[in-house]
Amino acid sequence: MGIFADRMVAAIQAKGNPCVVGLDPRVESMPNFITRDLQVSTNQGEIGDAIRTFHERVIGLVADTVPAVKLQVAFYEQYGLSGMRALIDTIELARSAGLLVLVDAKRNDIDSTAEAYANAFLSGTSIFGRRIPAFAVDCITVSPFLGRDSLEPFVDACAEHGKGIFVLVKTSNPGSSDVQDQPIQRGGTMSTHLAGLVDDMGKSLVGESGYSSVGAVVGATFPSEAEMLRRLMPAAIILVPGYGAQGGTAEGAAVNFNADGLGAVVNASRSITYSFGGLDLSQGEFDERVRGNVSQMVTGMTEAVSARRTPV
Repeated sequence: MGIFADRMVAAIQAKGNPCVVGLDPRVESMPNFITRDLQVSTNQGEIGDAIRTFHERVIGLVADTVPAVKLQVAFYEQYGLSGMRALIDTIELARSAGLLVLVDAKRNDIDSTAEAYANAFLSGTSIFGRRIPAFAVDCITVSPFLGRDSLEPFVDACAEHGKGIFVLVKTSNPGSSDVQDQPIQRGGTMSTHLAGLVDDMGKSLVGESGYSSVGAVVGATFPSEAEMLRRLMPAAIILVPGYGAQGGTAEGAAVNFNADGLGAVVNASRSITYSFGGLDLSQGEFDERVRGNVSQMVTGMTEAVSARRTPV
């Protein structure tokens, strides 16, 4: 399988862009041709069917263009068991289409509980000597706020099973400054301290690509902070949320890339899959809009990253 970082870099190079499509189910915002039955009877099976059908269509539209998809677990959890079954279905659909699957769950706890989270998403759970995967994904976002020992089970799972993590360092929401921008006693801010932690913990998982499977989350909405954090984590792959609907721009996201044009992936969700005006559009109109949204993002990001690259 190889390490996650090398697979991620190879997928980016194969597709020629660093764009990730977020698959976050919002049933009431899906087109009517997907939810027509649900508007009459909202039973659990039909909710799961709608999510699966919607994502199967989106994956079919974007799989040839982007290297990966990102699934925000909360959007599945809100629909209960049907949503979680749809999460597994979506993972399987994306993997079958050759896409890397990133899961945004922001999990963590004390080390023993962190190990259980790592088992669920990275290692598989051991049952009488056999590893049973719960969610067959490539990486997961994790919270660092319980400290280094809470991250170690995830890093160990990455090393053993070729998976990856993205550690929250500077998130895209406006309130992130309440905690992440605060100065700490040893100097710098919480974000710069976390960046140093990511860089240190990731050194043992640097692959042939020169990048580590211990990455970071840094929002596109704070480009000046991101530029500084990039320098503190030269080998980390940075997951960049906040592009599009949250106000982040291609130019703001591009500061997360290294001079080689690599080192980051940029996610967009609502601006790709739910940006189509009214809900009563045809399947063909929906397909055209999604393809257009992806194409616009790919063009914008590749141009912005190229403009920052150092000539060889």
